[in-house]
Amino acid sequence: MDKIVYQTDQAGFYQGQTSADESPLEPGVYHLPARCVETPPPATWEDSQWPRWDGTAWRLVNRPQAFNAEDPIEKLKSFLARNPDVAKFIYSG
Repeated sequence: MDKIVYQTDQAGFYQGQTSADESPLEPGVYHLPARCVETPPPATWEDSQWPRWDGTAWRLVNRPQAFNAEDPIEKLKSFLARNPDVAKFIYSG
């Protein structure tokens, strides 16, 4: 039987839920995937906030800039326009 757990990135920001597998040798003991906690994050939060695990509890913090929705294709185009040496390297056969 699996158990729902809550995964964070390396900075502790909530990434989503996943499942932990029960130990085949120890019933009732679950193997948590990396950077997972058993405590669920807050059920709701403002668009300007994001849950972050501080090691003991979830805290709502200002939403990191990287989480703001931006079209990845446009972001890459902009990066390559600002870095022609990288674009030249990528497009060289």
